[in-house]
Amino acid sequence: MRELLKKHIKDAKIEPYMRWLVKRSRGIQMPFDLVKNEIYDRQAAEVMRRVLNSSSNCVDIGCHQGQFLRDFLKYAPQGRHFAFEPVPYLAERLKDAFPSVQVFPYALSDSAGETTFYVIPDCPTLSGLKARDFVAQDKERQEIKVHQERLDNLIAEDVKIDLIKIDVEGAEGLVIQGALRTIRRNRPYIILEHGGKSSEAFGFSSSKIYDLLVDGCGLEVSLLTHWLHAGTSLTRAEFINGKEWYFIAGPNQ
Repeated sequence: MRELLKKHIKDAKIEPYMRWLVKRSRGIQMPFDLVKNEIYDRQAAEVMRRVLNSSSNCVDIGCHQGQFLRDFLKYAPQGRHFAFEPVPYLAERLKDAFPSVQVFPYALSDSAGETTFYVIPDCPTLSGLKARDFVAQDKERQEIKVHQERLDNLIAEDVKIDLIKIDVEGAEGLVIQGALRTIRRNRPYIILEHGGKSSEAFGFSSSKIYDLLVDGCGLEVSLLTHWLHAGTSLTRAEFINGKEWYFIAGPNQ
């Protein structure tokens, strides 16, 4: 019965609420957002299993501890993989943990040069190119200087990129703007986190993100759940007015 229930709620809208309640019943005080993150990681891994082959090439932008890199190496062990993580100690750990991956201690953006990066020591996954005081308001921010680059400046034109993951705490518009040549040339799958308020802090509305991906790059945008179950892609209005954070952009299915 338990397995049947799991299968029934898997990828349904009710799944994060049910998982949160089950954890609470077991004394696990996990924030609801982290429960959704667990589901996102599972769905993203399933996307990779479906679209990658053994020699696919992938880019991880905002690596943190390398969860996506592990999946890249699992599903595309012969591919070339590129990782970007501007928090210095995390970048060093990634280099040690993934010697076959080319790790850049850079923040990706739409221009190159030195910039300020805001590290939240108690929650490094929320660090980014803006302080975003409306996020984790009780947490200390540390300002460091990092190098920022455009992805288009770093990926050679003869390298076919099959998948890009973007999790950059609101700076996804800058990343996409600095990767337009790479995206248009390769038309990869792009798994991204996007929140309207965080993105607007960088001057990119949800409508502008949608237009960049759809009109600017010829991709379709879907919720991960919809894509996995052959559902329809999102209209501009659905993307702008939706309440979800996790999306996939890619060629027409």
